[in-house]
Amino acid sequence: MKGTRRRALLGLGIIAAGIVGLAFSGNLSIHETRFAVFYGLSLVGFALLATAARSLPLRGILLAAVVLRLVLLPGTPTLSDDFYRFLWDGHVQLAGTNPYLYAPGDPALDGVEYADRDDVDFPTSRSPYPPLAQAMFLGVAALDGGWLLLKLLLGAFDLATAAAVWRLADAQRRHMATALYLLCPAVIVQTWDGAHLEAATVFFVVLAAAMLVRRRDAAAGAALGVAAAFRLTPLALLVPALLGGRAKPVRLLAGFLPAFALPFVPYLLTGGATGSQFEAGTVWKGQSFAFAPIAWLTGSEIARALCAALFLVGAVWIARRLRGRHLTAPSFAWTLSLLVLCLPVAHAWYWLAPLTLALAAGLRVPVAAGLIAPLPEAFALTWPPWLPPWREAWAVLPALRVRGAPVPRLVRVLPSTIRTVVVRSRHLPHTGPARPWSEGEP
Repeated sequence: MKGTRRRALLGLGIIAAGIVGLAFSGNLSIHETRFAVFYGLSLVGFALLATAARSLPLRGILLAAVVLRLVLLPGTPTLSDDFYRFLWDGHVQLAGTNPYLYAPGDPALDGVEYADRDDVDFPTSRSPYPPLAQAMFLGVAALDGGWLLLKLLLGAFDLATAAAVWRLADAQRRHMATALYLLCPAVIVQTWDGAHLEAATVFFVVLAAAMLVRRRDAAAGAALGVAAAFRLTPLALLVPALLGGRAKPVRLLAGFLPAFALPFVPYLLTGGATGSQFEAGTVWKGQSFAFAPIAWLTGSEIARALCAALFLVGAVWIARRLRGRHLTAPSFAWTLSLLVLCLPVAHAWYWLAPLTLALAAGLRVPVAAGLIAPLPEAFALTWPPWLPPWREAWAVLPALRVRGAPVPRLVRVLPSTIRTVVVRSRHLPHTGPARPWSEGEP
Protein backbone atom coordinates (compact mmCIF):
# COMPACT_ATOMS: atom_id res chain seq x y z
CA MET A 1 0.00 0.00 0.00
CA LYS A 2 2.81 2.40 0.86
CA GLY A 3 4.50 1.66 -2.45
CA THR A 4 1.28 2.36 -4.31
CA ARG A 5 0.79 5.64 -2.44
CA ARG A 6 4.37 6.70 -3.22
CA ARG A 7 3.85 5.91 -6.89
CA ALA A 8 0.67 7.99 -6.97
CA LEU A 9 2.37 10.92 -5.23
CA LEU A 10 5.33 10.70 -7.60
CA GLY A 11 2.96 10.78 -10.57
CA LEU A 12 1.15 13.78 -9.09
CA GLY A 13 4.46 15.56 -8.54
CA ILE A 14 5.53 14.97 -12.15
CA ILE A 15 2.18 16.27 -13.42
CA ALA A 16 2.62 19.37 -11.26
CA ALA A 17 6.15 19.91 -12.62
CA GLY A 18 4.82 19.74 -16.17
CA ILE A 19 1.92 22.14 -15.56
CA VAL A 20 4.12 24.65 -13.71
CA GLY A 21 6.65 24.42 -16.53
CA LEU A 22 3.93 25.24 -19.05
CA ALA A 23 2.77 28.19 -16.95
CA PHE A 24 6.26 29.71 -17.05
CA SER A 25 7.03 28.92 -20.70
CA GLY A 26 5.62 32.11 -22.19
CA ASN A 27 3.71 32.01 -25.45
CA LEU A 28 3.25 28.30 -26.09
CA SER A 29 2.16 28.84 -29.70
CA ILE A 30 5.70 29.93 -30.59
CA HIS A 31 7.58 27.84 -28.02
CA GLU A 32 6.26 24.52 -29.22
CA THR A 33 9.33 22.60 -28.08
CA ARG A 34 8.84 23.83 -24.52
CA PHE A 35 5.22 22.80 -24.77
CA ALA A 36 6.17 19.33 -25.98
CA VAL A 37 8.70 18.86 -23.17
CA PHE A 38 6.53 20.03 -20.28
CA TYR A 39 3.26 18.63 -21.56
CA GLY A 40 5.02 15.34 -22.31
CA LEU A 41 6.37 15.37 -18.77
CA SER A 42 2.85 15.77 -17.41
CA LEU A 43 1.72 12.80 -19.51
CA VAL A 44 4.44 10.66 -17.93
CA GLY A 45 3.16 11.68 -14.51
CA PHE A 46 -0.42 10.95 -15.52
CA ALA A 47 0.50 7.47 -16.74
CA LEU A 48 2.19 6.79 -13.42
CA LEU A 49 -0.74 8.19 -11.44
CA ALA A 50 -3.21 6.06 -13.40
CA THR A 51 -1.66 2.93 -11.89
CA ALA A 52 -2.24 4.09 -8.31
CA ALA A 53 -4.87 6.84 -8.22
CA ARG A 54 -7.14 4.80 -5.94
CA SER A 55 -4.62 5.15 -3.11
CA LEU A 56 -5.09 8.94 -2.88
CA PRO A 57 -8.04 10.47 -1.00
CA LEU A 58 -10.45 12.35 -3.24
CA ARG A 59 -10.28 15.50 -1.11
CA GLY A 60 -6.53 15.68 -1.59
CA ILE A 61 -6.92 15.08 -5.31
CA LEU A 62 -9.50 17.85 -5.55
CA LEU A 63 -7.20 20.28 -3.72
CA ALA A 64 -4.27 19.41 -6.01
CA ALA A 65 -6.49 19.74 -9.09
CA VAL A 66 -7.66 23.22 -8.08
CA VAL A 67 -4.10 24.38 -7.38
CA LEU A 68 -2.86 23.10 -10.76
CA ARG A 69 -5.69 24.91 -12.51
CA LEU A 70 -5.00 28.15 -10.66
CA VAL A 71 -1.38 27.99 -11.81
CA LEU A 72 -2.57 28.48 -15.41
CA LEU A 73 -5.33 30.96 -14.61
CA PRO A 74 -3.33 34.25 -14.68
CA GLY A 75 -1.79 33.70 -18.11
CA THR A 76 -3.31 34.99 -21.35
CA PRO A 77 -4.43 32.03 -23.50
CA THR A 78 -1.61 31.19 -25.90
CA LEU A 79 -2.51 27.79 -27.38
CA SER A 80 -5.55 29.29 -29.08
CA ASP A 81 -6.81 32.68 -30.20
CA ASP A 82 -10.47 31.65 -30.08
CA PHE A 83 -11.07 33.84 -27.05
CA TYR A 84 -10.74 36.97 -29.20
CA ARG A 85 -13.77 35.84 -31.21
CA PHE A 86 -15.66 34.98 -28.00
CA LEU A 87 -15.11 38.47 -26.61
CA TRP A 88 -15.80 40.12 -29.97
CA ASP A 89 -19.15 38.36 -30.35
CA GLY A 90 -20.08 39.51 -26.86
CA HIS A 91 -19.27 43.14 -27.61
CA VAL A 92 -21.18 42.97 -30.90
CA GLN A 93 -24.28 41.85 -29.03
CA LEU A 94 -23.71 44.47 -26.35
CA ALA A 95 -23.81 47.06 -29.13
CA GLY A 96 -27.26 45.75 -30.12
CA THR A 97 -26.24 43.79 -33.22
CA ASN A 98 -26.90 40.15 -34.04
CA PRO A 99 -23.45 38.46 -34.27
CA TYR A 100 -24.68 36.13 -36.99
CA LEU A 101 -25.34 38.95 -39.46
CA TYR A 102 -21.89 40.44 -40.02
CA ALA A 103 -18.30 39.26 -40.12
CA PRO A 104 -15.75 41.02 -37.88
CA GLY A 105 -14.24 42.81 -40.86
CA ASP A 106 -17.56 44.25 -42.04
CA PRO A 107 -17.64 48.08 -41.94
CA ALA A 108 -21.15 47.82 -40.45
CA LEU A 109 -19.46 46.88 -37.16
CA ASP A 110 -17.01 49.77 -37.06
CA GLY A 111 -18.97 51.27 -34.18
CA VAL A 112 -18.32 48.26 -31.92
CA GLU A 113 -15.82 49.10 -29.21
CA TYR A 114 -13.29 46.30 -28.89
CA ALA A 115 -9.57 47.02 -28.72
CA ASP A 116 -8.45 43.62 -30.06
CA ARG A 117 -10.66 43.55 -33.13
CA ASP A 118 -7.66 43.00 -35.42
CA ASP A 119 -6.81 39.80 -33.53
CA VAL A 120 -10.20 38.16 -34.14
CA ASP A 121 -9.76 35.02 -36.24
CA PHE A 122 -11.46 34.62 -39.62
CA PRO A 123 -12.42 38.30 -40.06
CA THR A 124 -14.42 37.51 -43.19
CA SER A 125 -16.61 34.85 -41.53
CA ARG A 126 -19.68 35.42 -39.41
CA SER A 127 -19.77 33.80 -36.00
CA PRO A 128 -19.81 29.98 -35.99
CA TYR A 129 -20.84 29.61 -32.34
CA PRO A 130 -24.38 28.48 -31.37
CA PRO A 131 -26.75 30.66 -29.31
CA LEU A 132 -26.01 29.48 -25.76
CA ALA A 133 -22.34 30.17 -26.39
CA GLN A 134 -23.36 33.61 -27.63
CA ALA A 135 -25.36 34.17 -24.46
CA MET A 136 -22.26 33.41 -22.40
CA PHE A 137 -20.18 35.79 -24.53
CA LEU A 138 -22.79 38.51 -24.03
CA GLY A 139 -22.73 37.96 -20.28
CA VAL A 140 -18.95 38.36 -20.19
CA ALA A 141 -19.14 41.56 -22.23
CA ALA A 142 -21.97 42.95 -20.09
CA LEU A 143 -19.79 42.46 -17.01
CA ASP A 144 -16.93 44.20 -18.83
CA GLY A 145 -14.95 41.00 -18.50
CA GLY A 146 -12.12 39.67 -20.60
CA TRP A 147 -10.26 36.43 -21.04
CA LEU A 148 -9.87 36.01 -17.26
CA LEU A 149 -13.62 35.94 -16.70
CA LEU A 150 -13.97 33.56 -19.64
CA LYS A 151 -11.44 31.23 -18.02
CA LEU A 152 -13.29 31.35 -14.72
CA LEU A 153 -16.65 30.54 -16.33
CA LEU A 154 -15.26 27.69 -18.41
CA GLY A 155 -13.27 26.52 -15.39
CA ALA A 156 -16.49 26.32 -13.38
CA PHE A 157 -17.92 24.01 -16.05
CA ASP A 158 -14.71 21.97 -15.89
CA LEU A 159 -14.97 21.42 -12.14
CA ALA A 160 -18.69 20.68 -12.44
CA THR A 161 -17.81 18.01 -15.00
CA ALA A 162 -15.84 16.17 -12.30
CA ALA A 163 -19.08 15.85 -10.32
CA ALA A 164 -20.88 14.64 -13.45
CA VAL A 165 -18.16 12.03 -14.02
CA TRP A 166 -18.69 10.83 -10.45
CA ARG A 167 -22.39 10.37 -11.16
CA LEU A 168 -21.83 8.66 -14.50
CA ALA A 169 -19.18 6.12 -13.53
CA ASP A 170 -20.22 2.94 -11.76
CA ALA A 171 -19.40 2.42 -8.09
CA GLN A 172 -16.29 0.38 -8.79
CA ARG A 173 -14.75 2.93 -11.16
CA ARG A 174 -16.08 6.15 -9.64
CA HIS A 175 -13.08 7.15 -7.53
CA MET A 176 -10.54 6.36 -10.24
CA ALA A 177 -12.49 8.10 -13.02
CA THR A 178 -13.03 11.29 -11.03
CA ALA A 179 -9.42 11.42 -9.85
CA LEU A 180 -8.04 10.94 -13.35
CA TYR A 181 -10.38 13.56 -14.79
CA LEU A 182 -9.39 16.12 -12.16
CA LEU A 183 -5.68 15.55 -12.79
CA CYS A 184 -5.83 15.02 -16.56
CA PRO A 185 -3.22 17.27 -18.25
CA ALA A 186 -5.26 17.59 -21.46
CA VAL A 187 -8.31 18.83 -19.57
CA ILE A 188 -6.29 21.28 -17.47
CA VAL A 189 -4.31 22.72 -20.37
CA GLN A 190 -7.12 22.95 -22.92
CA THR A 191 -9.49 24.63 -20.47
CA TRP A 192 -7.27 26.73 -18.23
CA ASP A 193 -4.77 27.82 -20.87
CA GLY A 194 -6.69 27.44 -24.12
CA ALA A 195 -10.03 28.73 -22.72
CA HIS A 196 -11.93 26.45 -25.07
CA LEU A 197 -15.70 26.37 -25.21
CA GLU A 198 -15.62 22.56 -25.03
CA ALA A 199 -15.57 22.77 -21.24
CA ALA A 200 -19.25 23.77 -21.20
CA THR A 201 -20.20 21.22 -23.84
CA VAL A 202 -18.43 18.37 -22.08
CA PHE A 203 -20.25 19.06 -18.82
CA PHE A 204 -23.71 18.82 -20.40
CA VAL A 205 -22.76 15.76 -22.49
CA VAL A 206 -21.55 13.87 -19.41
CA LEU A 207 -24.60 15.04 -17.47
CA ALA A 208 -26.87 13.75 -20.26
CA ALA A 209 -25.15 10.36 -20.13
CA ALA A 210 -25.54 10.22 -16.35
CA MET A 211 -29.25 11.06 -16.62
CA LEU A 212 -29.78 8.29 -19.18
CA VAL A 213 -28.16 5.76 -16.88
CA ARG A 214 -30.59 6.87 -14.14
CA ARG A 215 -33.62 6.56 -16.47
CA ARG A 216 -34.30 10.30 -16.45
CA ASP A 217 -34.86 10.51 -20.18
CA ALA A 218 -36.42 13.97 -20.38
CA ALA A 219 -33.64 15.46 -18.27
CA ALA A 220 -31.05 13.66 -20.41
CA GLY A 221 -32.64 15.06 -23.56
CA ALA A 222 -32.63 18.58 -22.09
CA ALA A 223 -28.95 18.29 -21.12
CA LEU A 224 -28.08 17.01 -24.59
CA GLY A 225 -30.05 19.85 -26.18
CA VAL A 226 -28.20 22.42 -24.07
CA ALA A 227 -24.87 20.83 -25.02
CA ALA A 228 -25.76 21.10 -28.72
CA ALA A 229 -26.79 24.73 -28.23
CA PHE A 230 -23.23 25.39 -27.03
CA ARG A 231 -21.57 23.31 -29.78
CA LEU A 232 -23.26 21.46 -32.62
CA THR A 233 -21.14 18.30 -32.36
CA PRO A 234 -23.27 16.71 -29.55
CA LEU A 235 -26.08 16.37 -32.11
CA ALA A 236 -24.22 13.22 -33.15
CA LEU A 237 -25.14 11.67 -29.79
CA LEU A 238 -28.79 11.49 -30.79
CA VAL A 239 -27.88 8.28 -32.61
CA PRO A 240 -26.72 6.29 -29.55
CA ALA A 241 -29.24 8.06 -27.31
CA LEU A 242 -32.21 6.97 -29.41
CA LEU A 243 -30.93 3.55 -30.44
CA GLY A 244 -29.76 0.59 -28.45
CA GLY A 245 -32.51 0.57 -25.81
CA ARG A 246 -31.04 3.50 -23.89
CA ALA A 247 -34.06 5.79 -23.64
CA LYS A 248 -37.71 6.19 -24.43
CA PRO A 249 -37.48 8.27 -27.64
CA VAL A 250 -40.56 10.42 -27.00
CA ARG A 251 -39.43 11.46 -23.54
CA LEU A 252 -35.87 12.13 -24.64
CA LEU A 253 -36.96 14.25 -27.62
CA ALA A 254 -39.48 16.09 -25.42
CA GLY A 255 -36.54 17.31 -23.37
CA PHE A 256 -34.11 17.76 -26.24
CA LEU A 257 -36.12 19.76 -28.77
CA PRO A 258 -37.07 22.78 -26.63
CA ALA A 259 -33.66 22.89 -24.93
CA PHE A 260 -31.95 22.96 -28.32
CA ALA A 261 -34.40 25.09 -30.31
CA LEU A 262 -35.50 27.82 -27.89
CA PRO A 263 -32.05 29.50 -27.59
CA PHE A 264 -32.13 30.13 -31.35
CA VAL A 265 -35.40 32.09 -31.20
CA PRO A 266 -34.07 35.53 -30.10
CA TYR A 267 -31.48 35.45 -32.86
CA LEU A 268 -34.00 34.29 -35.46
CA LEU A 269 -36.24 37.20 -34.51
CA THR A 270 -33.39 39.66 -35.07
CA GLY A 271 -32.33 38.47 -38.50
CA GLY A 272 -30.38 35.22 -38.24
CA ALA A 273 -29.33 32.36 -36.00
CA THR A 274 -26.77 30.34 -37.92
CA GLY A 275 -23.94 32.61 -39.05
CA SER A 276 -21.20 30.34 -40.39
CA GLN A 277 -22.15 27.36 -38.22
CA PHE A 278 -22.75 25.23 -41.30
CA GLU A 279 -19.90 26.76 -43.32
CA ALA A 280 -16.88 26.81 -41.01
CA GLY A 281 -15.10 23.51 -40.67
CA THR A 282 -16.59 22.00 -43.82
CA VAL A 283 -13.29 21.87 -45.72
CA TRP A 284 -9.87 20.60 -44.76
CA LYS A 285 -7.76 23.26 -43.02
CA GLY A 286 -4.78 21.32 -41.81
CA GLN A 287 -5.99 18.69 -39.36
CA SER A 288 -8.23 15.77 -40.17
CA PHE A 289 -8.07 12.01 -40.16
CA ALA A 290 -10.40 10.14 -42.52
CA PHE A 291 -11.36 13.28 -44.44
CA ALA A 292 -7.86 14.22 -45.64
CA PRO A 293 -6.98 11.03 -47.56
CA ILE A 294 -10.52 10.64 -48.90
CA ALA A 295 -10.54 14.27 -50.10
CA TRP A 296 -7.18 13.69 -51.77
CA LEU A 297 -8.63 10.78 -53.72
CA THR A 298 -12.14 12.07 -54.46
CA GLY A 299 -12.34 15.82 -53.82
CA SER A 300 -13.85 17.70 -50.87
CA GLU A 301 -17.53 17.40 -51.84
CA ILE A 302 -17.46 13.62 -52.22
CA ALA A 303 -15.25 13.31 -49.13
CA ARG A 304 -17.83 15.14 -47.01
CA ALA A 305 -20.58 12.81 -48.19
CA LEU A 306 -18.47 9.69 -47.67
CA CYS A 307 -17.34 10.77 -44.19
CA ALA A 308 -20.93 11.56 -43.22
CA ALA A 309 -22.03 8.13 -44.41
CA LEU A 310 -19.09 6.50 -42.65
CA PHE A 311 -20.01 8.23 -39.40
CA LEU A 312 -23.70 7.39 -39.65
CA VAL A 313 -23.09 3.71 -40.36
CA GLY A 314 -20.47 3.50 -37.63
CA ALA A 315 -22.62 5.34 -35.08
CA VAL A 316 -25.58 3.03 -35.71
CA TRP A 317 -23.31 -0.01 -35.40
CA ILE A 318 -21.89 1.31 -32.10
CA ALA A 319 -25.38 2.02 -30.76
CA ARG A 320 -26.58 -1.48 -31.66
CA ARG A 321 -23.42 -3.15 -30.44
CA LEU A 322 -23.37 -1.39 -27.06
CA ARG A 323 -26.99 -1.82 -26.03
CA GLY A 324 -28.52 -0.80 -22.74
CA ARG A 325 -28.43 2.14 -20.36
CA HIS A 326 -25.44 0.77 -18.48
CA LEU A 327 -23.36 1.11 -21.66
CA THR A 328 -24.27 4.74 -22.29
CA ALA A 329 -20.81 6.09 -21.42
CA PRO A 330 -18.86 3.78 -23.77
CA SER A 331 -21.40 4.20 -26.59
CA PHE A 332 -21.17 8.00 -26.28
CA ALA A 333 -17.36 7.89 -26.06
CA TRP A 334 -16.92 5.74 -29.16
CA THR A 335 -19.52 7.71 -31.13
CA LEU A 336 -17.80 11.03 -30.46
CA SER A 337 -14.40 9.46 -31.19
CA LEU A 338 -15.71 8.32 -34.56
CA LEU A 339 -17.11 11.80 -35.20
CA VAL A 340 -13.73 13.44 -34.56
CA LEU A 341 -12.09 10.98 -36.94
CA CYS A 342 -14.60 11.86 -39.67
CA LEU A 343 -14.64 15.66 -39.30
CA PRO A 344 -12.90 17.81 -41.94
CA VAL A 345 -11.27 19.74 -39.08
CA ALA A 346 -10.26 17.96 -35.88
CA HIS A 347 -8.60 20.12 -33.25
CA ALA A 348 -7.05 18.65 -30.12
CA TRP A 349 -9.79 20.00 -27.84
CA TYR A 350 -12.42 18.10 -29.82
CA TRP A 351 -11.15 15.02 -27.97
CA LEU A 352 -12.11 16.36 -24.53
CA ALA A 353 -15.63 14.92 -24.61
CA PRO A 354 -14.58 11.42 -25.81
CA LEU A 355 -11.73 11.44 -23.30
CA THR A 356 -13.98 12.37 -20.37
CA LEU A 357 -16.63 9.81 -21.25
CA ALA A 358 -13.93 7.18 -21.74
CA LEU A 359 -12.54 7.87 -18.27
CA ALA A 360 -15.99 7.20 -16.83
CA ALA A 361 -16.34 4.05 -18.93
CA GLY A 362 -12.82 2.70 -18.38
CA LEU A 363 -11.82 2.87 -22.08
CA ARG A 364 -8.16 3.35 -22.96
CA VAL A 365 -8.07 4.28 -26.64
CA PRO A 366 -10.13 7.52 -26.54
CA VAL A 367 -8.24 8.56 -23.39
CA ALA A 368 -4.89 8.00 -25.11
CA ALA A 369 -6.04 9.89 -28.21
CA GLY A 370 -7.23 12.83 -26.12
CA LEU A 371 -3.99 12.95 -24.15
CA ILE A 372 -1.73 12.81 -27.19
CA ALA A 373 -3.75 15.16 -29.45
CA PRO A 374 -2.34 18.47 -28.07
CA LEU A 375 1.21 17.52 -29.11
CA PRO A 376 0.71 17.43 -32.90
CA GLU A 377 -1.70 20.37 -32.54
CA ALA A 378 1.06 22.52 -31.03
CA PHE A 379 3.61 21.59 -33.70
CA ALA A 380 1.03 21.94 -36.46
CA LEU A 381 0.75 25.64 -35.66
CA THR A 382 4.16 26.10 -37.33
CA TRP A 383 3.24 24.26 -40.54
CA PRO A 384 2.12 26.26 -43.57
CA PRO A 385 -1.69 25.85 -43.43
CA TRP A 386 -1.90 24.93 -47.10
CA LEU A 387 0.52 22.00 -46.69
CA PRO A 388 -1.38 18.66 -46.76
CA PRO A 389 -0.32 15.97 -44.30
CA TRP A 390 1.18 13.65 -46.92
CA ARG A 391 3.57 16.40 -48.02
CA GLU A 392 4.63 16.83 -44.40
CA ALA A 393 5.53 13.14 -44.40
CA TRP A 394 7.60 13.47 -47.57
CA ALA A 395 9.35 16.52 -46.11
CA VAL A 396 10.23 14.62 -42.93
CA LEU A 397 12.05 11.82 -44.76
CA PRO A 398 14.94 13.88 -46.22
CA ALA A 399 15.28 15.69 -42.91
CA LEU A 400 15.77 12.37 -41.14
CA ARG A 401 18.20 11.15 -43.79
CA VAL A 402 20.30 14.30 -43.54
CA ARG A 403 20.62 13.76 -39.80
CA GLY A 404 21.19 10.04 -40.23
CA ALA A 405 18.84 9.40 -37.33
CA PRO A 406 17.99 5.74 -36.71
CA VAL A 407 14.69 4.94 -35.03
CA PRO A 408 16.11 4.74 -31.45
CA ARG A 409 17.40 8.30 -31.76
CA LEU A 410 14.19 9.69 -33.23
CA VAL A 411 12.94 11.08 -29.93
CA ARG A 412 16.15 13.02 -29.37
CA VAL A 413 16.25 14.59 -32.84
CA LEU A 414 12.51 15.19 -33.21
CA PRO A 415 12.36 18.87 -32.12
CA SER A 416 15.25 19.96 -34.36
CA THR A 417 13.95 17.75 -37.18
CA ILE A 418 10.57 19.44 -37.05
CA ARG A 419 12.21 22.84 -37.31
CA THR A 420 14.18 21.68 -40.35
CA VAL A 421 11.02 20.34 -41.97
CA VAL A 422 9.17 23.61 -41.38
CA VAL A 423 11.92 25.58 -43.10
CA ARG A 424 12.04 23.19 -46.04
CA SER A 425 8.27 23.03 -46.39
CA ARG A 426 8.11 26.78 -46.89
CA HIS A 427 10.01 26.31 -50.15
CA LEU A 428 7.65 23.67 -51.53
CA PRO A 429 5.50 24.77 -54.49
CA HIS A 430 2.38 26.63 -53.42
CA THR A 431 -0.68 24.76 -54.67
CA GLY A 432 -3.41 27.13 -53.51
CA PRO A 433 -4.13 30.42 -51.82
CA ALA A 434 -2.61 30.83 -48.39
CA ARG A 435 -5.11 30.59 -45.56
CA PRO A 436 -4.74 31.52 -41.93
CA TRP A 437 -4.39 28.59 -39.58
CA SER A 438 -7.72 27.24 -38.45
CA GLU A 439 -8.07 28.02 -34.76
CA GLY A 440 -11.62 29.06 -34.20
CA GLU A 441 -13.79 26.69 -36.16
CA PRO A 442 -16.41 24.52 -34.50
